[in-house]
Amino acid sequence: MVDSCDFGKYCYNAQVLAQKFIEWYFDGQAPAYPLDPFEMLDKLGVAFEFRDFKKLEGIYIAPENDMDIPVVGINQNRPITRQRFTAAHELCHHIKDKQNGNNISCMINSQTQIEKFAEDFAARLLMPTEELKKQVAKYEKDGVVTLNDVIQIADYFGASFSSCTYAIAYRLKKLEGETAYPKLKKRIEKFKPKQMADTAILHNDDISLFRRSLEHVYKYFLPNENLAIWYKFKNKFVYNENKLEGVEVDIETVSEILADLRVSGEKSEFRTEKYSSIIEVAGHSLMFDYIMQPDNVPTTIFNILTLNAMLYKYAPFPETGGKLRDSNNYVAGAQFETVDYSDIPQELCKLDVSLKELLRHKNELSLGDYIDQAVKIHYALTIIHPFADGNGRTSRVLLNWLFRIKLLPPVYLKSQMKEEYYEALHDADVNHNLNKLNGIFYKAIISSFVKFTEYPDL
Repeated sequence: MVDSCDFGKYCYNAQVLAQKFIEWYFDGQAPAYPLDPFEMLDKLGVAFEFRDFKKLEGIYIAPENDMDIPVVGINQNRPITRQRFTAAHELCHHIKDKQNGNNISCMINSQTQIEKFAEDFAARLLMPTEELKKQVAKYEKDGVVTLNDVIQIADYFGASFSSCTYAIAYRLKKLEGETAYPKLKKRIEKFKPKQMADTAILHNDDISLFRRSLEHVYKYFLPNENLAIWYKFKNKFVYNENKLEGVEVDIETVSEILADLRVSGEKSEFRTEKYSSIIEVAGHSLMFDYIMQPDNVPTTIFNILTLNAMLYKYAPFPETGGKLRDSNNYVAGAQFETVDYSDIPQELCKLDVSLKELLRHKNELSLGDYIDQAVKIHYALTIIHPFADGNGRTSRVLLNWLFRIKLLPPVYLKSQMKEEYYEALHDADVNHNLNKLNGIFYKAIISSFVKFTEYPDL
């Protein structure tokens, strides 16, 4: 525990404190970069959660007594590099300010002395000066590095491009070009490294950082049994899933449909042909309810037939649901050809092997590996495209089913994420790279962690 080392004598200087903490934490071993501030909090017995903060980067809640534990909250709406920085920032409060017994709210862009110290500590912890010098030396020409070089250096440390640029410019004075703050800030904004073609590696590293943070967040998640929370989540789940597939329905109508189905059941007016254009909303609700029942567990890939049949249960021609397609089709915008309809059964049998392997080893796999395998199965279904319609919704409901049996919360992709989701599918189609698709679901899971641990708003 952190109390086994007296850091008080080093709290006069953020750089010294960060260096002494690294030496103590790694106990003489060489650190592996990027450092993991989430793991550091975890090992020090500090519970942390992502929260939907509006004006805060994070918060440190000191323990009230020896029987209590410290808690850190981190803004879920910030990029992963900033979340890592905030974790390191709150770590500083735990090391330096815990004994004061005060809760510390860390405002965005705060200029207080205590916050500036923690910011400096975080920067020195995640990018120690000596290690920064070593990395800069690999790219240095005529005593300086370029902004393009900074991309690779930031990638190594798991740091944001801007924070790494400032560190090199002001700590080492080794950045080419104008470095006066106002002008450098404009240079960074104009450079826009995330939009450059050669920054794919940076984006992929963001994904790996999300993956690592999930491992630590997961242990603090407790499934919420409050039915009001589940109903409210289901409304948004069904709404966003249908919007993602182009079904024009507003959230109020979804809420009305699902509430009426709960109350009226078989007699619900929404089960009539009058509402045929949006009746799949009701079927989607059935799918969600089914996979969330504790007694219902996936056993084979062919469970998707049951799910797809539920989607169209209230449709004008319900008998078409749950049937494998009997002709070839074209998926608009896709960079692949769907499986020939005659090959669907054998392709599903192959995928069934992967599904059963995942289920057999679900308790042995790391959380990240489990999620990756589940997403891979979801993606494979989009290629097989087994049904005439409803493939996307059915495959994502199956994915949520696989999440549930791992005690992960259900997720939905906001309708605004449609373009990003399709781009990730495109990358998987063309480059056979599922990193972006995995990353989308990592972030969606973290978002659901927040939704299910905050009450009453989802």
